[in-house]
Amino acid sequence: MAQSKPADLPELVRTDDLPVGVNLAWRLQVLIRSGRLQPMDRLPGVREFAAGAGVNVNTARSVYRRLEDQGLAVSQQGLGTFVAPHVAVAPTLEQFASEVAAEAVAQGIDPRELARALYAGSSGRDPFSGQAERDLDTPRTSEEERSARSALRGQIARLDAQLAPYPDATGSGGGPSTGGPHPRVASIDELEAIRDELVGRLERARADAERRDERQGAARRWREDALADPSAHRWEYATREELGEPGCGRAEVRPAWGPVGALMDWWRVKMSSGCP
Repeated sequence: MAQSKPADLPELVRTDDLPVGVNLAWRLQVLIRSGRLQPMDRLPGVREFAAGAGVNVNTARSVYRRLEDQGLAVSQQGLGTFVAPHVAVAPTLEQFASEVAAEAVAQGIDPRELARALYAGSSGRDPFSGQAERDLDTPRTSEEERSARSALRGQIARLDAQLAPYPDATGSGGGPSTGGPHPRVASIDELEAIRDELVGRLERARADAERRDERQGAARRWREDALADPSAHRWEYATREELGEPGCGRAEVRPAWGPVGALMDWWRVKMSSGCP
């Protein structure tokens, strides 16, 4: 469920090799992909994020928009921007990067040169240009596909929030696999499957809750009738669970003062502990 307090983000380490917007976006991507930012953690507001990072609001807004396009964040009208609920996570991502950088230093290679070699490949293109940065993002999609992804992510986030009051209906199985060393963005088909599964889970949870409310209402009406006329409900009972109350006892109609009460037709409603 969405946090009321924005997630704390590590301080930005600026570098001349990267435009500040790219630096911010990549840092957030790593925090999300590595699992350090959890699903539905609330990110700082755009202005708060811009002030904290020392960038203008447009840069901060473009960073969040890039995360949304990649399926890593979702915006909820009037609530803010949140880490997407179903993101493939690689917990060892930062550790692996650190180990590779350390090995590069041991080989006398500047880790930044290693990064350039990885991202530029044999093309000779500057890996930190705007074009290369776009190449590292999610493969290009049409405007319709981006719109569909955004709509599906919003639907999934709303369904997750609607499921929050039903603890028995929550659980794993709602998203794509998060295992493996290579995180990926869920396809539109996968997002649709997640949404449909959540819709079904929400419908079942609401139906179960409605049936439970009906049973509890009937049990409470029985208790009122039994209190009003115990002899008409002799030896009947309703459990605390049926009454929608905590504990493991039950309300039962029993004779007052044991066998004598039964002979005298003296009955009462008694709440027993009944706990094993």
